Parts: sequence; C-alpha cells; structure tokens
Amino acid sequence: MRWKLLLFFFILTLLLGLVYFRFYPSFKFPSITGFFYKVLSSNKPSDFRLHLDFIYEGSFILLNKTFYANGTCLTPITIGKVSIQKTSMPCKIELYSPNGNIKINGRNIYLEASSPIIKIDNVEYISNEKISMGMNVDSLSVSVFSPNLKIKNLKGKLEKITNAQISTTINFPPCTDIEVLDFEGEIRIYNYTLIEGNARIFYWCENAKNKI
Repeated sequence: MRWKLLLFFFILTLLLGLVYFRFYPSFKFPSITGFFYKVLSSNKPSDFRLHLDFIYEGSFILLNKTFYANGTCLTPITIGKVSIQKTSMPCKIELYSPNGNIKINGRNIYLEASSPIIKIDNVEYISNEKISMGMNVDSLSVSVFSPNLKIKNLKGKLEKITNAQISTTINFPPCTDIEVLDFEGEIRIYNYTLIEGNARIFYWCENAKNKI
C-alpha cells in the first residue's frame, strides 16, 4: 500500500512539473552552484606580502621546510641531553624539515623543535632529539603556519599578489589593523619584517572591515 502512495505522489509531481514548464518555459531556478561559488570565493585565501616597519611578536608552528637564523645566542643550545654552550656568543643555526614551534618577541626568538639535520655554526648534527634555544637574531628566515594573526596600529604596507604580480597595495596608515587567518608561508626578519604567503586577510580602514 505504501509503495502505491509513493508512486501516486511521484506521478503527480511529474505531471505538475510538465504543466508548469509548459506555461512558464522562460522561468529559471536560482543558481545554487553560483550561490555557493560566491560564498566560497568570499572566503578564498590570497597570496600576499606584508611589509612591517617593526619586528613582529607572535607564536608559530614550524612548517616542514627550512629554518635559518643568525645572531647572538641567549641560552645554551640543547639537543636532547647535550648542551652546547653558546650563551652571549655569535651563533648561526640551520634546521632541515623541522617540526615544532617558534616564538618571536621583537628580535628575540625561542625555538623548540626536532629536526633530522641540524647545523650549528656549520657543524652538522644528525639527531631526532628535541632542540631548544633562544637567540637575538640579526636575520631570520623561517616557514611557518598560524591560524590567526592580529596586528594593531600597523605601520607598513600590504600587497596582494595575483599571477605573480602586485595587484593591490594597502598602506598602514591610513589603514590601521589587520587579521590574517590560516596563514601559511614565510617570515623574514632583517631591519624590518616581511611576512609572505597565503591566507584569508581582513583589514580595517576608518573603522570599516575590508577583505583582499
């Protein structure tokens, strides 16, 4: 009995559809795919470069790429139970395929990670033990991920990159704050900071929230 009822409703729906399109052939349903495309495209990440006229502060997850830092060690460098005394001495460190975290506080960085290949002042160590250290950097290049970066009272400029070209430039000031979501890319520190990669970016100009 139930299947007869379902069959009846199916045939009725089919007939109503034929009648409807017979008298309204020009009617078009709203584009569901177009709607979802607009929603998804509004959340689509962008390639960008963020130039800061100061050294940024924040915590990041290391990407499985490379790490390079040069400066003055603030602490001994420890690899597992081995301690390399470099406190207050010039030092250079390179990591290959690191896994861990880095905290940046001005020019001071604090690293906790593991890496199969570690170079300290060009001396190579093969180890899977955790390495930890603090350094006041003269230069830093590191590939990182962060789910959310917020920078207030920013001084510098934001560049949107489209097809390997700068397509948009936003200056800070007159714009003020920026929020970078799901950032994946590279941070470089010299006498300024360069944050470059891919993310969803929102920024504030005259208290209005915008997106690139």
